[in-house]
Order: sequence, then C-alpha cells, then structure tokens
Amino acid sequence: MPVFPEIFAGTIFATNLTVIGTILFTGLVVFVVLRIALARMDMRSPRGLQNFVEWVAEFTTNMARETMPTEQAVGFMLPLAFTMLLFLFVANWLGLIMTIAVHFGAHAPAGWGIAPGDLANAKGEVELFDSPTSNMSMALAIAVMVWLISHARGLRHPKIWLKHFYSPSPLAVIEEITNPLTHGMRLYGNIFAGEALLGIMLKAPFLFGWIPWQLPLIVLWLLYSLFVATIQAYVFSILMCLYVGNKSFEGHSHH
Repeated sequence: MPVFPEIFAGTIFATNLTVIGTILFTGLVVFVVLRIALARMDMRSPRGLQNFVEWVAEFTTNMARETMPTEQAVGFMLPLAFTMLLFLFVANWLGLIMTIAVHFGAHAPAGWGIAPGDLANAKGEVELFDSPTSNMSMALAIAVMVWLISHARGLRHPKIWLKHFYSPSPLAVIEEITNPLTHGMRLYGNIFAGEALLGIMLKAPFLFGWIPWQLPLIVLWLLYSLFVATIQAYVFSILMCLYVGNKSFEGHSHH
C-alpha cells in the first residue's frame, strides 16, 4: 500500500498531509462552484451551474423530508445534507479524475515523516493527490462526526434518548456502536477498491510492448467507478439523514 507524507509520524497524532490537502482542495472546489452559481443567479431563467445547484438543493430537501420527523428537523438537517452530498461527490471523483504520485529510491526527502522500511514496502511510491475518501481514517472520521451529531441531537430529549437504547431490545446498543463503522467502511471500501483496480490496470504492461489491450477495460471500469462514486455520495448522505432523523425526537416529545 502506498505511503503518504506525514507530520507527527510514529505518534497517535500522526497526520496524513495528502488527505488534509485533498480535503481542503475538495472544500475549495465546492466553495468555488457554489460561489459561481450564486454570482450568476437568475430567478427568471436559471441555467448552467445554477440549475445544477438548485437541483441538488431540491434533491437534498426531498431526502431530508423523507427521513426527518418534523419540519424543524428538516431545517436543521438540510444545510448539512446539502454540503455533505456535494463534498462527497467531489471527493469521491478526485482520485478517478487524477492521481499524482512520485517515486523515490531508498530514501524519501528529509522531514516527510516516511520511514525507509515503509517506503520499501510501497516500492518507492508516495501519492500526493488522491480521493480523500479512499483513506480509511478520513471516511471513518466523517462517519463518527455523523454519529456524534445524531446523538447530540438526541440528547435534547434525554429521557427518550436513553429509552431508545432498549427498544426494541438491548441489542440496540451494539447497533449504535457498529453504525459508524459500517457507515464509514462502506464509503472507504467502494472508493478505495475502485481506484486500486484502476491503478492496477493503468500499470499493466502493453501487449507485445505497444498494444494497449487494457484500454477498453480502463474506460469501462472508470465509467463504472464514477457511477459508484456518485451512488456512494448519495448512500452516505441519506444514511446520515436517517441516523440523525432517528435521534430527532421532536415528534415524540409529547409522549
């Protein structure tokens, strides 16, 4: 598996600089797209990016209303669902559109936080640009964030929040623990697998040294992976709405 430049390497605070950079880049792309769409907004004849952003807004509104118990909960969830859907859509596509990697010999540049043994295991390859969601830590981090938000919202009604752990059975506690794991691992697994297989195809040797036999497979797999990346952005976002909706007890507060 490729290694990445890190700070605080070898400690519990080890930070993957490539993932941090691509997260910031993804956020910048989303910001620029929204800024351009709003700057050219025309209420009478919307077009271009405005049409796309309005469609995403309408889509997430319907998604929130189908999963949240009250309009108050919809109002709380809509900004997060809209942002998450756009962010994951861009993040999931990044590594399929472009991956940047550098190759070193026995040693990486000083200060990169990469041990010679790690570099040898990665065959000298260090990735500098990739989908942030193809990193397990990042995918699990946003899943844990969703878990924390859902329980923080549930704690607004502490009696009902405590009761839901025993309904329909005490095994609900196990489900609460596994939800963020399955939520994040599903996203990570699909994005990582798609990019990994695409990378293998790209590195496959040509037939007779000059015939790119893998080209049709690469095109088909790329199209499929782009479809999966889009679906995974939706799946993660709607599960987020469901988890937060299940902890939004406004509709039960009168019980």
